[in-house]
Amino acid sequence: MLVAVDAAVRLVAASVLLYSAGQKLVAPSAIRQTIRALRMPAPHFLAAAVCVVEFAAAILLLAAPRLWLTAVIVVALGLSFAVAALIAQIHGDSVRCSCLGRKSQSDLGWRQYALLPVWSAVGWVAHSGTSDRFVGPLWVSVSAVGLSVIIVVFQLLPLGFRSWSYLKVLESQWASSGSSSRS
Repeated sequence: MLVAVDAAVRLVAASVLLYSAGQKLVAPSAIRQTIRALRMPAPHFLAAAVCVVEFAAAILLLAAPRLWLTAVIVVALGLSFAVAALIAQIHGDSVRCSCLGRKSQSDLGWRQYALLPVWSAVGWVAHSGTSDRFVGPLWVSVSAVGLSVIIVVFQLLPLGFRSWSYLKVLESQWASSGSSSRS
């Protein structure tokens, strides 16, 4: 397997899992609502468990991808997501899931089924990779910092554009009012 493919798959999957777990930490009520809607017991415990397992899978994908445990956890997560969709369909409920945060709410269903083979492939790629490049604790840090920068930029960019537009309006009003700093 190409080193670049191995690294890219692991970095992308780990970033998705880090982001997802982080969003669950920021707004834990969203995942608890999903668990309640699925009629599962102990929503507080299960919400925390999902978050911890997602963090663990992300860290293992970067720090120790060749362990069987890494592949098992990644595939188990994908399977648990598909089972959640199946439970919702069995109950005939439309269950909203904020899998990737509050802004990404969607109904559990076909997406979780479609992603099961993807999560399985991620587990296989991580376990069967042939290179030890891009493996280790350093890459956990690099991924976390990179993901943090991306999140901050995408959170602040819309605010910056709104502020810039507002400042342009103020500037045009200032200019049209005849006020200026010229003496």
